[in-house]
Amino acid sequence: MSQNNELVKLEAFVSKLRQGFQELKAERARLTAIVEERNATITELEAKLSDRISEREDISDRVNRLIEQIEELDLEEGEETVAGSHQPGDDRQRNLFPLD
Repeated sequence: MSQNNELVKLEAFVSKLRQGFQELKAERARLTAIVEERNATITELEAKLSDRISEREDISDRVNRLIEQIEELDLEEGEETVAGSHQPGDDRQRNLFPLD
């Protein structure tokens, strides 16, 4: 009878182990799905960020070209620039949208 009791205890223990293992597998699958979803979101956001940076650089270049055109007009007419900060010989390019 003692052996039977020991076997029953062993079977119960193994059953609990199997149940715990199944629960852990389910939890792992759930967490893996969350990680994959977040990785996809990160990839999407990185692509959007890259697009926005490129767009910002394009806009900055266009604005700088417009400023240069305005400064050229002012120089041709002998007037000061709209901002009043350009002096003859001042060849620094002003950047409205610094990229750093």
